[in-house]
Amino acid sequence: MHKLLLTFLAFGVLTIKPVVAQLKVINPSDQTVSFAIGYHHEKGLIKSWHTQGWINIAPRDSATLLPDGITGGQFYYFGRLAGCDQLFQGQYALQIQPTEAFSIANAVSDNPITLSKGLQKMGFVKVDVPEGRKQHTLRLPVLNCTQDGIRQGTWTLYLDRDKEEVQQEQDAAYIRKISYQSGKPTGLVRDYYAKTKLLQWDGKLISERPELRQGTSITYNEKGQKVEEAVYKDGQLIGQVRRWGDDGKEILKTKTYKTITVLEPQVGYLVSYYNPGNSRTLIPVTLPENTVRWYYEFTAYRNKADVEAVRNTFQLASELSMFIDQTGFLKLATAALTPPAGGDICNVYLIEDKLQAQVFMQKQPNFKRVVDASRTSLTSAVVPVQHNGKQVYLGLHNPADVDGIYFAIEVVAVVEEED
Repeated sequence: MHKLLLTFLAFGVLTIKPVVAQLKVINPSDQTVSFAIGYHHEKGLIKSWHTQGWINIAPRDSATLLPDGITGGQFYYFGRLAGCDQLFQGQYALQIQPTEAFSIANAVSDNPITLSKGLQKMGFVKVDVPEGRKQHTLRLPVLNCTQDGIRQGTWTLYLDRDKEEVQQEQDAAYIRKISYQSGKPTGLVRDYYAKTKLLQWDGKLISERPELRQGTSITYNEKGQKVEEAVYKDGQLIGQVRRWGDDGKEILKTKTYKTITVLEPQVGYLVSYYNPGNSRTLIPVTLPENTVRWYYEFTAYRNKADVEAVRNTFQLASELSMFIDQTGFLKLATAALTPPAGGDICNVYLIEDKLQAQVFMQKQPNFKRVVDASRTSLTSAVVPVQHNGKQVYLGLHNPADVDGIYFAIEVVAVVEEED
């Protein structure tokens, strides 16, 4: 901790006073503060409000000012946070020199007395001191720092119950401590209950809007007990969420699985390459929440009656149900599933996004597909898929030059549930 002694201007002569601990200014932030003070000068011919600056106070350090003590029951201050857009300012206008060290007498006037040039009036913060007291400790507020409007350093945020930002602490349900680097969250983020100041949540964020979590995320109740723990990667939940009851014991869960028919068995037709019409078609597949695996059953024939007869034998959902172990483990023996009969070939591609699906339909060769879930020259099969994006597409293509084909297809998802 260092102590700085202010010199005062009186009759144009600087006089040094012995250090007496009168006003202690504490900088609790992580940035240096350039500090200016306004005080009432009662000695000499000029009895008026004076200003003096700049006093640099290092991060988490303090300075001792006003060795003659605080007179008039009040003082004023103004400050700048190094590397930040923010100022410590109020509504009481006093003169300063914005770029150089200064000492200004009669600083409230438009005609002050000083050797400094290029003066400017700035709004100072007023601090009232109890009558008769000359000693005071001022702890500067911690300002949230921006650089050219971009968040930097350690911030304190006030959040409502939906964890949306509010301006006033009295409107907050939670108080967030968070650090930024070039506007992006960095390091550990901690949320506290606004009333009790107990920890409510801690974890890491890679984005706030939308909120994307990264790594281990822990939630606490209002008694400070851990109630939930989860792991995220790029905002997506990995594995299972662990939870604890009010008694501090972990709530154990069992998993069950069920089948959901996403696409009922249906028949379609694709022309050949040299005939008018569509040799390609696109089937959107919207998967249910908590899908752990899904399957498509497929067959192709030149004759419509043949493909309709095979479609009537599709029983993928019931076969899958037979292989689900409801004791908490998923045991699906794909090899044991019975593929339907088939007679002619078709290409089936799993496509993960709409843009690539459009590229496929435009007959461009370089569209992206999921290789391990796609099949070329397929007559019939039951194909397992572990790519469980919410919305995917099955692209069907008849590779024949002359003959059209009929096809039948069904999609069934296996969904995880927790008890």
